[in-house]
Amino acid sequence: MYIFQVHHYIKPEGIEAYKAVTLENAQKTRLEPGVLRFEFFQDTADPTHFSLFEVYADVAARDAHLETEHFLKWKDVYLATQARKGEGHEFTAIYPEEGEWKKV
Repeated sequence: MYIFQVHHYIKPEGIEAYKAVTLENAQKTRLEPGVLRFEFFQDTADPTHFSLFEVYADVAARDAHLETEHFLKWKDVYLATQARKGEGHEFTAIYPEEGEWKKV
């Protein structure tokens, strides 16, 4: 299993474009094989701060996602709207354990 959470910081004038393309990417990503979770959050205290939480069956599923048309479209908009470089981290599941994750 591959779990990744990333934080993005978006220019105020780019928020709506980023939200629209990220929502499209999230919806299409959830239909891909090997994708268990793909969640999209906006910080209530700082509306320019967003987070994506992604859970894939394995690294191969994540790598396949990075080649999709919707990801590449998302990446172009993200790079054009980012205020500063984001940060991402890989995680290991403690609960639910690896075999207990369900696609939602």
